[in-house]
Amino acid sequence: MIGHAEKIWLLLVGLTAAGAWLAETGHAGWPLTFTVAGLIAFKGRMVIDHYMEMTSANTKIRRVLYAFVTLVPLLVILSHGWGDVIRRLTTIGS
Repeated sequence: MIGHAEKIWLLLVGLTAAGAWLAETGHAGWPLTFTVAGLIAFKGRMVIDHYMEMTSANTKIRRVLYAFVTLVPLLVILSHGWGDVIRRLTTIGS
């Protein structure tokens, strides 16, 4: 019998495989970027809630983790759309 943790793990593995497959399609663009960002956010939330068991943790700690798992997909989106600008702003020297 497969338990809840195993089901979540299988879902995460499946989503990781789907993300890897999408990345290999070579169809880079906004739809792929939003899909990958969504997968990152969903998987992060699943790990926080089901493996780290943060649903019953201190609210401040949980909010920090949720903010992080929201920030990372946003950075993926920003890097896709404005990667050159970000590179120029963060490059030291010429």
